[in-house]
Amino acid sequence: MERNLVDKIDNYNAKQQKNQESQLIEWKWSWQDEFLKWLCGYANTDGGTLYIGVNDDGYVVGIENSKRMLESLPNKIRDKLGMIASINIYKTHGAENIRYGNRIPKSISGKLINQYVCGKLNCERMESTDKRYKTLEVIEKENKIWEEADGTREYISIEVIKYPFAVSCEGKYYKRSGSTLHELNGFELQNFLLERAGKTWDTVPVPKTGVSDLSKDALNAFRMKAVKSNRMTESEVNVSDELLLRNLKLFDGEYLTRAAILLFHPTPERYVTGSYIKIGYFSLLGTFGENAEPIEDLQYQDVVDGPLLLQVDKAIDLIFTKYFKALVDYEGIQRTETYMLTRGIIRELLLNAVDHKDYATGVPIQVSIYEDRIIIFNMGFWPKRVPTDERIYEKHESVPHNPKIADVSFRSGDVEAWGRGFLKIKAECKKVNAPLPIIDAENGGVSISAYGCEKYMSMLRYGQYGQVGADGIWRNKENVNRKSGDKKAAIKSGDKKAAIKSGDKKVTKKTQMQYDKILAFMEEGKEYGIWDFCELLHLKESRTKVILQGLSDYIELVGGNRDRRYKKK
Repeated sequence: MERNLVDKIDNYNAKQQKNQESQLIEWKWSWQDEFLKWLCGYANTDGGTLYIGVNDDGYVVGIENSKRMLESLPNKIRDKLGMIASINIYKTHGAENIRYGNRIPKSISGKLINQYVCGKLNCERMESTDKRYKTLEVIEKENKIWEEADGTREYISIEVIKYPFAVSCEGKYYKRSGSTLHELNGFELQNFLLERAGKTWDTVPVPKTGVSDLSKDALNAFRMKAVKSNRMTESEVNVSDELLLRNLKLFDGEYLTRAAILLFHPTPERYVTGSYIKIGYFSLLGTFGENAEPIEDLQYQDVVDGPLLLQVDKAIDLIFTKYFKALVDYEGIQRTETYMLTRGIIRELLLNAVDHKDYATGVPIQVSIYEDRIIIFNMGFWPKRVPTDERIYEKHESVPHNPKIADVSFRSGDVEAWGRGFLKIKAECKKVNAPLPIIDAENGGVSISAYGCEKYMSMLRYGQYGQVGADGIWRNKENVNRKSGDKKAAIKSGDKKAAIKSGDKKVTKKTQMQYDKILAFMEEGKEYGIWDFCELLHLKESRTKVILQGLSDYIELVGGNRDRRYKKK
């Protein structure tokens, strides 16, 4: 039993080591000129080391004519890549493992190819009737071992640093992504070359357009906003349009930059594809399949275009006048209207999408609105240094993808500096008891989902005076209280399925099964982290949080944002 535990630990450590080293280290049996692409990828990413004469599992297999390789490689790297690499040669006694040292997991040492590398197996010592014979014969033919007469083997390390300029291999550019190498093309290549040249996409000059082509309304709107926000004085904005734009650093020599065109041109779509906001309303049509997956279809949509500086305000007005429901209630004789979320929350989320979007992709910002939530998607990149979990709602760095656009937005008073935008969202959510928006930046682009505030969701479900909800189902306080009591009784009795189904929420069969699985998994008095549920459901963090929100009647949050835990009520 103890030996099995040690093996499990070794295998776990091996997996962790493999994950950690895949980005910066590669192991190659022998040198091939195509590995110049890998060195190019290292130089264009975070640097790394390529080992020659070592197999994938870290066993030294030796090098044929290492002296000749040491002489030719530096020249080849310099001539083909235009850079210098640090090349060193090492010697080991036999098939030492430079990856795992003396802690080689059985899953590694037991491989047939590694048995061959270590000299424990070969075709001469094996009967031809052995079922491993043919496989070993192929291994010996395709993988040569180079060992000196004294039993020593040599291997070479080629170390490459991250280069401040773009490195190409035969006219093509490569980068590392995890343990893979990919060639840069299209907008990805364009952004990479700009970055290595010390520029950003929004600072590139645009020929054949001038100040007279820009929108006077947008320029004057900026002047009013900047003075009202106290981020610029009247004397600073009451100058000619050209001087104002030059003071905002929106010129590159004699040409306006892309930032100027996007922010102030009446039709920026002529120059930048996808420079608009698309808004659509989706509603539930029904369910499909044995797991009862919901089908939500587009009901109507709008496009908000024009100068980027004015798009967010126009989009917010459209969302609150056409797309958001104003649920009506009365406090005495006073009529009150409750929206899903506040203008402040929607404004900050939209401005974040505008400032961080990658406009080179040609994909517009997409706002999908449902009865109970809003999802804002932009085809941008989430900075590695900025968290996507609850820590985003604490003090963090500000790393805008379009610094010039962000600077003008700041001066106009639209956005905050120092990463304070999400702090404002947190404060707004607290005012109306709304859950914090959930960020998903894992599958290309950035998607932020924000669910309705507590009062709105209650009215959506139970309606005015707690009688008829927005879904048309009749409810009254007596039934609501009875159902609430039924839920609590069901939880205490252990009938978790009945507890979930006693409410009137629209829950699909698949979600119902996930609810049941979570409640069956949790023990009384025990606390769980978000990753416990991610592993249980085999889902990403963002989706798991959404499911846990549906169990708010049975699960409570404990601890702060940095160490948030869940336990049964």
